[in-house]
Amino acid sequence: MRTSDRGGRRRATRVAAAGLAIAGLFVLAGCAPRSPGGGPFGDGSQAERVVRGMPEGWTGPDPDLLDGEPVVGWVSDTEFGVVTMGSSSCPAVARELEVLGAREVQIEFGQSPNDPCTADMAATTHVFELPPTVDGRPVTVIVKLDGFEPEFALELE
Repeated sequence: MRTSDRGGRRRATRVAAAGLAIAGLFVLAGCAPRSPGGGPFGDGSQAERVVRGMPEGWTGPDPDLLDGEPVVGWVSDTEFGVVTMGSSSCPAVARELEVLGAREVQIEFGQSPNDPCTADMAATTHVFELPPTVDGRPVTVIVKLDGFEPEFALELE
């Protein structure tokens, strides 16, 4: 009886340890920084994709992390990007892209729903497909950041 009792305790200990390991993975997954962008995280981004740092093909200016102002540039012949600065775990979210004319778009950015956020400063690029009705050059991209004044009128050449 002692042998079977000891085996039962070992099995229960292994099951409990496995359960704790699985629970730990769920906790870590819940606390891990989320990837920016739409899709599975449901942050509401209207960007085609969101890239930490600068995407491949970027032809715009390098952002200045100290002044924190957004910059725009081309990513491909039909895609442009808006680089915002902020917490790497809570980047701004592109809420709405509006075509204002054949050479002008406006993009409103809101705050990330992620919480808590890291206290760092990182560049995040929000990549958009150029709407077909925007066919002139240069293109003015008006960037509005929720809670910040003024808005930024940036040129895509």
